[in-house]
Amino acid sequence: MLVSIRADVYCDQTGDGTTVYRVYVDGDLLTERNWVWPAYEMFIRENIEVEVEPGKHEVRIEKSSGVGNFTVKRMTVNDQEVLGLAFTV
Repeated sequence: MLVSIRADVYCDQTGDGTTVYRVYVDGDLLTERNWVWPAYEMFIRENIEVEVEPGKHEVRIEKSSGVGNFTVKRMTVNDQEVLGLAFTV
C-alpha cells in the first residue's frame, strides 16, 4: 500500500555549522539531509511516499551529526493528521 507522509521537521540549532539528520520509516533509511537554515520558526516539510503493508508503522527523525536537535511538530498520513510519529494503515 502506497502512503503519503508529510512531516514538519524543526531544528533548534544555534550557532554556525551544519547539522545532519536522517529520516526512517520502520527502521528503513529513506533520506539524509543537511540542515543549514537558521532555527527561528524555520522547518522542512518532508514529503515521503513509501510502500508499506497494512498495520502499524513509525517515522523516526535521527540526528546524524552536528549541534542541533530535531522535532516533528506536525505529521499527516494520506492527508490525515496523526498524533506523534506512529500511524496505522
